[in-house]
Amino acid sequence: MIRLVVFDADGTLTEHSSIWWRLHQVFGTTEEGKRFYDMFFAGEISYDEWAELDAALWRGQPLEAVMQVVHDTRLVLGAQETVRALHRRGIKTAILSGGLDVLADDVARRLGVPYVVTNRLIHHNGILTGEVETRVGWNEKADIIKQIAADHDVTLAETAFVGDGRNDVGAMSVVGLAIAFRPEHEDVAKVAHVVVSDNDLRAILPYIISSDP
Repeated sequence: MIRLVVFDADGTLTEHSSIWWRLHQVFGTTEEGKRFYDMFFAGEISYDEWAELDAALWRGQPLEAVMQVVHDTRLVLGAQETVRALHRRGIKTAILSGGLDVLADDVARRLGVPYVVTNRLIHHNGILTGEVETRVGWNEKADIIKQIAADHDVTLAETAFVGDGRNDVGAMSVVGLAIAFRPEHEDVAKVAHVVVSDNDLRAILPYIISSDP
């Protein structure tokens, strides 16, 4: 029996890709962002360094521009109905995202998800400081989801994780039910117990609950 469902945010609960990449597009820093991306996957920098380099590119930019991106973010089809169906069954929900709090917190608010763990984009007086507090490293989701389960007084066997990205593989490898929702890479599909290609998030419900009251 699944008692807790933990969701990734970007690309899983939203129609849009990574908030990091979308901000690069908004602020005209895609070239530098791609260079840091390649450096990380080449093993030249750590994840913390990657996050810090990205955030530093946006120093002095207005928070208002970031919030416009957040405002324009569309939830994936069926997201609200899926969360409501889980809550009706008494199943707890949480978000574990390698994105940024400005988006993940807003998605959680819209969906009524009470628990969020993500990275924090630092700003002061409406201006980005060029800093980020990294709370979710690339290979840290497995450890973090253990804490999330403990905080909700459930076992990992009673926990499901729903995600789409390669940084979700760690969390998927330790839970009782791993669902790859529109996976972006074959590595994600391989580790998942279930692969859902449907664009409607409600397609995950039969794997979590036997019927929707």
